[in-house]
Amino acid sequence: MSETATLKVGDEAPDFELPANPTGEKFKLSDHRGKNAVIINFVPAAFSPACSNQMPLIQAKQAEFASQGAIPVVISSDGTWAQAAWKKELGIEFPILSDFYPLGETARKYGVAIEPRMVANRIVIVVDKHGKVAWIQPTEKITDMPDYDPVMACSKD
Repeated sequence: MSETATLKVGDEAPDFELPANPTGEKFKLSDHRGKNAVIINFVPAAFSPACSNQMPLIQAKQAEFASQGAIPVVISSDGTWAQAAWKKELGIEFPILSDFYPLGETARKYGVAIEPRMVANRIVIVVDKHGKVAWIQPTEKITDMPDYDPVMACSKD
């Protein structure tokens, strides 16, 4: 699949600025334009079994992502305090971003929101360093893990 409800490969990725922790640090997609590809991992819920299994997969690939100039981030609609506890419990080093307020706004922009629950579907979207959608990797079921091999291939520039 090379599209979501609102995006397809080659489209300009919608910009976003989301909280990265409870102390107010933010992550803005456009700050990485011209510098890094950003591998956006939309997930439904912190602490859920499938999401908690996905985080170590991303952590294990972090050095490989970095060698290609790519930054992984995770986006969920959980609050920053829950995400901080989850990140600490799992020993995660990459940013986990809160799409809590307004609830699911970024997931909606990217066409991955599951309404009316307002959680994101599990999907990986690679935004190249030029700000274009380079890859969309959905999962067949919300509990399935994404295949990071094609993600790795397309995060190269």
